[in-house]
Amino acid sequence: MIYLIEVSVKSEKDNDLRPVYLFYKPQESPVELRRSIDNILSKIRERKETPIHDRILLAKELNVFFDRIKILMLGIPFEPQKLEGTGIQVLVFRLPKVIPDHEVHILAIADSEDSPIAVRKVIKGILKDNKNKIIRLMKLSQTKESEESYNEILDIYSEIDFKTSEALRTKIRKIRWAEKAGFPAAILGTLFGLVVLFILTGLVLWLDSIYHYLTRDAAIILGLGIILATSFFTGYITGWAKWIRLSSALVSLIGGSIMMLTLFNSYITAAYYTLNLSTFTFGLVIAIILVSMILFIYFVSFIFGYYLVETKCLVPPKIRILSEEKAKISFIQKLKTRLKGLT
Repeated sequence: MIYLIEVSVKSEKDNDLRPVYLFYKPQESPVELRRSIDNILSKIRERKETPIHDRILLAKELNVFFDRIKILMLGIPFEPQKLEGTGIQVLVFRLPKVIPDHEVHILAIADSEDSPIAVRKVIKGILKDNKNKIIRLMKLSQTKESEESYNEILDIYSEIDFKTSEALRTKIRKIRWAEKAGFPAAILGTLFGLVVLFILTGLVLWLDSIYHYLTRDAAIILGLGIILATSFFTGYITGWAKWIRLSSALVSLIGGSIMMLTLFNSYITAAYYTLNLSTFTFGLVIAIILVSMILFIYFVSFIFGYYLVETKCLVPPKIRILSEEKAKISFIQKLKTRLKGLT
């Protein structure tokens, strides 16, 4: 999930980086991020500005952080920085062709499990969908401050906020057990891959028992088709490249052994007697074939999982509440909350 998006623009004529929009959803953000942002906002609100200044001044504070990054990186492209122990990562990138004659700079804070490519694609899509509103915000930020301009800016912010929230919600992966880049995704991908392999292999053997069509060439072609279909489901259901290594290895090892004992059993036996190799040497050849199959299934599964899922989907938000915050709630408050829930 993307927790914060800060949009700044820079005209081709000058080098001023001007913040125009900031999206931040505290109710879905991890505790650590929420505390940091709240500390900045509390200092900003001490100035007793209008509500619209909260976001603009917060964006300016974040831009200071952005400038420090540029200085530290000395012109080298900023790689996503995963902040250990927080579950979040900071991304900084440019979108040069979204708004005419302007370069858009993005500072985003997202879940550490989200792919930077997915974060970039999602934000770029949001900006393209709200391009006219962003341009209007740019114009309003240059006009003289007035109550009417504040009201219009707040209306535009509310509208973009709503559309951004909806866009982010639609990008969360729909498969419940594989929505997070965790071990359950690998288990689910393994199970689906093996089920597909068993069904397709059983179907081929059943049809062969009726029509007797399974020649050596047909067995190789159908075996390759089964491997491709299995790889697709293994990669797509697992979805996350980190765990495809595990699921594809399990599927290829179990599935390869089953296919050799079923589809290719007679041909392997014939090859053993025809080649007249020692048991050890022939076993080594079979092991090499199995390893090749593992690598092939991993490669195909990775392509499907990475390009169809990881670079397009976001993980759901991690909302973590510290035990010390729970302790602040009194017994009476807990009881009232419980009674409200029951009624």
